[in-house]
Amino acid sequence: MESRRSFIKKSGMLLAAGSLPFGALASRQQGQNIVITLNVDTSTVDKKDVNASCNFGQDESIPNEEYTVHAQIGDTITWQGASVNAPETDVVNIVSINYEGGKNVFGQNILAGDRKNPQRVSGRVQFATPENQDYKYKISFTVSNNGKQRNGTFHIDPKIQVH
Repeated sequence: MESRRSFIKKSGMLLAAGSLPFGALASRQQGQNIVITLNVDTSTVDKKDVNASCNFGQDESIPNEEYTVHAQIGDTITWQGASVNAPETDVVNIVSINYEGGKNVFGQNILAGDRKNPQRVSGRVQFATPENQDYKYKISFTVSNNGKQRNGTFHIDPKIQVH
């Protein structure tokens, strides 16, 4: 199995706005659109170790569970998926965003996918998280590899902080 570093290099991923320190976003206006891309190796993703085949483009020293998006009230966050090995044929559908803990910044427990192909999920941030606390959520996604659905629904659990 290839290392996370070679996986990130091979995929050519760039750091998303959510991986920047809060200070980098502090001077921007509220109501911005933040796009979070879940990069998936659609040929190897496996429920037993989903993290080995997925990432958000963050530094390899940051596990997916610690990947934190920094947002402000009024921002719209959109989650999308991307295949790193066959983007023209393989599909990563973001099915839902499910609240798991902390302050519920969206005001609802489930944000559903848009039912397009590929499927994405968007939500408008309504509430701030308490200082130094996170909104914990689970991304539920499906993968199509070579035209075939792969192993049902996968889950990954990053965080959001709203300032």
